This record gives sequence, C-alpha cells and structure tokens, in this order.
Amino acid sequence: MSLHPSVRRGAAVALLGFLFAGCGGSPSTPSGGGGNNGGSCTMTEQAVPNEGWIHVVEGSSINYAHNPPASGPHYPVWLRYEAFSGTQARGYWVHNLEHGGVVLLYRPDAPDSTRQALLDAYASLGPDPACGSVRALVTPDPLLPSSVTVAVVAANFALTGGCVNADTVRAFNVAHRGQGPEQICAGGPRP
Repeated sequence: MSLHPSVRRGAAVALLGFLFAGCGGSPSTPSGGGGNNGGSCTMTEQAVPNEGWIHVVEGSSINYAHNPPASGPHYPVWLRYEAFSGTQARGYWVHNLEHGGVVLLYRPDAPDSTRQALLDAYASLGPDPACGSVRALVTPDPLLPSSVTVAVVAANFALTGGCVNADTVRAFNVAHRGQGPEQICAGGPRP
C-alpha cells in the first residue's frame, strides 16, 4: 500500500517536531565534527537579548549581561578579520558584531584538537556575498564560562558547545553574518 505524498510529508513533519521536542526545543545539531567528544558533537544556538550598541572609551571596563556577549557596549574601533592567537578584548570584537561580523571563540585551556577544529572551521567559511571576503575572526576568550569550550557569536545570536561541529559553524555563519545594525565589510585597525 502506497501513501499519498501529502500523508508522507505530514508524517515527516510530525517526526521532526517530535525529535526537536525531545531535545527540549533548543536548536542544536548533533553530528561528527571533530575536536574530541567521541566523533559526535552537539552545539546549541540561542537568541541573545540585545544589550545595545553604544561606544565607550577604548580600554574601559565593560560588563555584559550575556556570556559570551552578542551585542552591547564596545570600543569605537574594531578588529581585523583574521585568526588571532592572543586574546583580543571583547570591546573590540563586539564592534565587529555591530558591523555584521561573526566571531569564533575558544577557551585558552581548550584541548589542542578542539582549537584546531575551530581554526579549520574558520578556514572553511565562505566569503560573505555582500563583502566578497570572509567577515569573521577567531580569538581565544578566557572569560567564557567553564561549561563552554567554544562559541560562535553574531549580532544577537550565540552558538556554544564543548566541541566543534564544522557544518554547524558554517551554517551559523551563513545564517547570521551581515545581521548587525551597521553593514561594514572592512576589517578594523586593531590590533
């Protein structure tokens, strides 16, 4: 007995709804992604309440309600789009988010395999069609919570996990790049 296509489609939608509900409704993607975790990796995406986009004096101390921040006060200058080996202050890279950039973060104590998996994911990001180049950067972030080994942030969104799923990182980049309130493709003058 063959089912009508609309019945098969409805059953598929119901199954997907059940699977997402079983995960607590949080949008996450399990699959092999490297960076330890036994060959499978789940990263969780969440919308982050906007904390505004005001400029503060460069070097001043900034407190953010969300960790990692996906908006908020920031310095009047921003970072170049590249992979940094040394920690870059949040006040700089939050400005990149305002310009529609994406920032990939890792705890400095992350395993080498996880750090390398994040760098590999960064290297695989395609250019932002609006810019003709990658509008993303990587930096270690010692202020990430101990429960978060890696994070990817864009304006008002964060993707976090204990491992790296390159497919999920690329999909997040495509979905959220260019979503900041200012569309500036050029990297900044820092460091």
